[in-house]
Amino acid sequence: MYVNKHIRIVHLVAMSWKSVTALALVVSLITIIYLDLLHLHVAVSMSVISGISTAISFFIAFFTAQAYDRWWEARKIWGAFVNDSRSFGRMVTTLFGKAGNGSEVPAIQERLIRRHIAYLYAVKARLRGEDAETYSDYMSEEDAGRVEGSSNAGNTLLGFQGEDIDAAERSGHIDVIRMAQLNDMLSRFSTSQGMAERIKGTVFPAHYSSMIRLSIWIFVLVFPAALSEEIGHWAIFFSSLLGTIFVLVYRAGQALLDPFEGTPNDTPMSSIVRTIEINLLEQIGEKNLPDPVEPVNGRYLM
Repeated sequence: MYVNKHIRIVHLVAMSWKSVTALALVVSLITIIYLDLLHLHVAVSMSVISGISTAISFFIAFFTAQAYDRWWEARKIWGAFVNDSRSFGRMVTTLFGKAGNGSEVPAIQERLIRRHIAYLYAVKARLRGEDAETYSDYMSEEDAGRVEGSSNAGNTLLGFQGEDIDAAERSGHIDVIRMAQLNDMLSRFSTSQGMAERIKGTVFPAHYSSMIRLSIWIFVLVFPAALSEEIGHWAIFFSSLLGTIFVLVYRAGQALLDPFEGTPNDTPMSSIVRTIEINLLEQIGEKNLPDPVEPVNGRYLM
């Protein structure tokens, strides 16, 4: 996620320089061929071109809006992870009583908190397709062995949390009402994880993206000819400019379409998980805290 409010035009063009260069070359070629060879035999109406450009604008606007909705939903999901994790940490550190063997309580609390940090790292790794090495740092050897080979480490870790909470109730460390409250938090985590996995696993209809690209190239092939009838070779500049705007807006939508791929525009899961990690470790009195994630090159968070 970009942390700056503005992105330089140079950076925008650099992200799509191949498409922009190809577009400029095609526009130049079409304009020169039309003016030198075809304009006496073929007439291209600007009214038709205006209709095409309007249609393309609608297509791109809809595509970008849908892409932003996916990106914003992903950000809301991870915002829910932040809020619910802090609530879970507070509940774990305050709702346990001293009934039974009270000396077990701090160990249970620390285990639940650390395992939850492992859970968040496991979810992040699953969404990004990364090797989930970090989450093993917050698990016992027994838990690590049980998670190994699991098709969904995050879901497995939530199961472990439920087992510990149930065992704490049977040992008398919490009552049934408090156990229900903690289990409700586990359900909230499972819901958020499922929503994120739905976005990850749902591919935006490919034919719609293909139709937009085809429309842009049809426009690029026809518009320079029509414009050159009125302004001559200056059509190269203005056609390239308008085509570049279409391409950059379309690419902006593409950049937001898949928010869990580890690109600069994506949901900053590494930063979010590290923030939660610091907050939860503070709640159990940990002094050796990790540093917050810093923006890459001062521009974006991962």
